[in-house]
Amino acid sequence: MNLPPENLIEALLFSQSELVPAAELRRLVAEAIGRLPTEAEWTTWLEALRRRYAESSLELVEAAGGYGLRTRPAYGAWLYQVQNRPQPTPLSKPLLETLALVAYHQPVTRSYIQHLRGAPSDYAIERLLELELIEPAGRANLPGRPMLYRTTAKFLELLGLRSLADLPQPETLLPQPAHIDPPQDQPA
Repeated sequence: MNLPPENLIEALLFSQSELVPAAELRRLVAEAIGRLPTEAEWTTWLEALRRRYAESSLELVEAAGGYGLRTRPAYGAWLYQVQNRPQPTPLSKPLLETLALVAYHQPVTRSYIQHLRGAPSDYAIERLLELELIEPAGRANLPGRPMLYRTTAKFLELLGLRSLADLPQPETLLPQPAHIDPPQDQPA
């Protein structure tokens, strides 16, 4: 096949509503061009697509171990309006707290989440399961074998994260004390 590789990537991503796993995308492009691309070539092709969409309503996203073409968030409210669809409801504070605890402590039990929050979390966990932002991750080796929970690929995509390693470090989320300069000596 004698088509530009970045166009092959674009066509495949455009035809998919879900993110395409990176390994699958690379495999399909390699089949089309008849060889494995180098890391430098792969980076060049992706950067060419990013530049192509830099001034458009679309963007190339890399999240949850895959790639996709998505509408830029700035167009979201308008698209919901013209499509006569209700905008998604933002997550409530209890849902955000619970989701953050799962993200930073996963896999985690319901009782541990409740302990950390200091509040019942049954509704929050059930709602996050319904929204497919968390999922069961097996059972803990504790009395009663409680269910463990972890975040999903949808969580990573929603936050635009390639992996959990891209989560901000907790210490960077806390307000930093104001820096106070020592007094300067005044000239006499």
